[in-house]
Amino acid sequence: MQQKRNKCAFSAKKFWKFKVFIVTLHLDLDKITILLIYMRYYKMIAAALIGSSTLTSCFKDEPLNAECDIEQAYIHVDNPLGMFYQQSDTLINVLSTAEDINFVVRKTTDLTALAPIFNLTPGATIFPDNGSEQDFSNGPIVYTTTSEDGQYKRNYRVNFIFSKDMLEYNFDHFSLNTNAPANKYYVWTDLDDEGNPLNNWATGNPGYRMAKSSAKPENYPTTPDSEEGHETCVKLTTRDTGAFGMFGSRKMPIAAGNLFLGEFDVNEALKPNAAGDYGILATKFGLPISSQPVSFSGFYKYKRGDVFTDKNKVEVKDAKDYGSIYAVLYDNHDANGEPFVLHGDDVLTSDQIISIANIGQIDDTPEWTAFNLNFQLQPGKAIDPVKLANRGYSLAIVSSSSINGATFEGAVGSTLWIDSFSIKCAEAK
Repeated sequence: MQQKRNKCAFSAKKFWKFKVFIVTLHLDLDKITILLIYMRYYKMIAAALIGSSTLTSCFKDEPLNAECDIEQAYIHVDNPLGMFYQQSDTLINVLSTAEDINFVVRKTTDLTALAPIFNLTPGATIFPDNGSEQDFSNGPIVYTTTSEDGQYKRNYRVNFIFSKDMLEYNFDHFSLNTNAPANKYYVWTDLDDEGNPLNNWATGNPGYRMAKSSAKPENYPTTPDSEEGHETCVKLTTRDTGAFGMFGSRKMPIAAGNLFLGEFDVNEALKPNAAGDYGILATKFGLPISSQPVSFSGFYKYKRGDVFTDKNKVEVKDAKDYGSIYAVLYDNHDANGEPFVLHGDDVLTSDQIISIANIGQIDDTPEWTAFNLNFQLQPGKAIDPVKLANRGYSLAIVSSSSINGATFEGAVGSTLWIDSFSIKCAEAK
């Protein structure tokens, strides 16, 4: 009983902390919901908001968990490197916004009897059964998770796909998000040879959702657009994050429109990095590649915003915003053999970088303009063909409406349009 009372007292303490937090922010219910989803306090706050006039229920059993996420997916095989390119490929950390879980395997892999294992949020269940053998030779299998309280379900498409470098990007395949809360912002994907989504592209749209929960999809930083000669281009626009972006120690007054190969981890969006900068760790740039990129081409146009501000939301006189487009090849394992990924603070400076194709500062460019950039090897760097063949390098492609958007400096209204990216690779020897 004492243990239960202590647990309950802790919950009550956290409730009052959040009550003050919510009142201070003056947030509407929709914004509160997003914050709570991010901070994973579903059960505590749901009960508190409904019955905040009394805490007598605190001495009863806490409500059953309402979460039903797959947090990790992995597979055990006797010879991992006979099936996967890297030992680390056997485990996938699943983002809270994910809808697809794709294991990339060698082309010799038998897909008829594979048994993926899933780590779920506490109390959640999954169907088909966790660790049961399934035939993936005909494409993805839909797994359905159910929360402990039985009120919520999520569907995940789990697939095992043979590695193939995607080198042509026309941005034709986009849709509104389907993960809860659904239909809030646009997402982009590539398709494999069977038409299955690969979800190679990410944006900061899920993070902007926390700041502007009532925004319409077309008012998010990254949206689809259509122009003569470019019917399915992407429009990147720097947006104001309002009071949310400047609350407390956070200094995130803007959200630059961006589109990049990789992942956006919304769970990291409100965490500082080692230097105390927020939002940097949310962007995880790059995807493994087994071909050596030699050039990067595409189309763009750009219109900068009028007023440039720093991360404290203070206008910087005579400063100008610029757009950015670049591609980076980097070693995706560190010196200790641990998986490595680039973030917003080191995507152009890390010692792991092998080569870069960077357009530099994009100034006002009212007409669609073609670019073709060669990858430049960094000093002292070379391509290891064995490592390349085993997907030991990753390719990052990054576009932003504000060149310093990662540090939240730029001009609201700056807009970059992009279309038809292409990577040319060296022929295999």
